Amino acid sequence: MISDMAKLIDFSSLNDMLYGDEKYIKEFAEAAMISFSEFNSNYSKFLSKRDEENLRRAGHKIKPVAQMLGIQQLIDEYEVGKTIIWEEKSDEELNKSIERIDSICSQVLNELENMVS
Repeated sequence: MISDMAKLIDFSSLNDMLYGDEKYIKEFAEAAMISFSEFNSNYSKFLSKRDEENLRRAGHKIKPVAQMLGIQQLIDEYEVGKTIIWEEKSDEELNKSIERIDSICSQVLNELENMVS
């Protein structure tokens, strides 16, 4: 599990990219919340079905946002998901990966929510 104490989002990088403009930061955060919610749902759905093509689509959609926010854990776990499909790993490993993505996305959404409120 991810510690509640450790922040996943690199807010200083986000602040630099958006020139500290609070309006743009809030707008970006709101859009990112939609993206992470969608990815969390799609990751679970497509990994459960071992649907590599749609899992990749979901991953390619979230990766740039995750990279902009410095959330390497999400990218790493997404790669684990693809490996689970390729290597035909057990349902137990598949479910653990879904739980890890859910935990990461929940924390990211919480951090984003705190930023826009």
